Amino acid sequence: MQLDLNPPVGVGPLRFGMPITEATEAASAWGDVKVGDPAPGRTAFKVLIAHPEFEVVLMADDGKSLTAIEAWRFEHDEADVRVEFNGLDVFRTPARELVQRISDAGHEGDTSDEEVAVFPDLALLLSRETSREVPLDPYDDLPLYVHYALAAPGGYFD
Repeated sequence: MQLDLNPPVGVGPLRFGMPITEATEAASAWGDVKVGDPAPGRTAFKVLIAHPEFEVVLMADDGKSLTAIEAWRFEHDEADVRVEFNGLDVFRTPARELVQRISDAGHEGDTSDEEVAVFPDLALLLSRETSREVPLDPYDDLPLYVHYALAAPGGYFD
């Protein structure tokens, strides 16, 4: 399976702003669907798509439309899953290299948090935060790979 992150447009066949019901139906081909309930007094909710090897979370911040997508790294490197951004393998390219290559392509990232890189112009967040036992980068002793990526529409991080 391959998913292409295309912020600020969408991920794969999903487009930001589309009705969350349509997004959920389209993403159901990726795995089991679990729709979360909004918190009391709120309309925002999440939809978890659980594939045997990875997870995708659809967010409906307004309770109606697809407002962001999180793709979570698989547990096993041999997983038959590839998540790409502009031809880069998001979960198999070492995180520091991935962030550097995106920066070298002309995108300014906020890397003030060592574990999280945010590229506002791309509406893309890459996080190395994890509670799993994972390989560490010998340079900074942080997780070697991105653990999850959040793609969103333009202006999401403003």
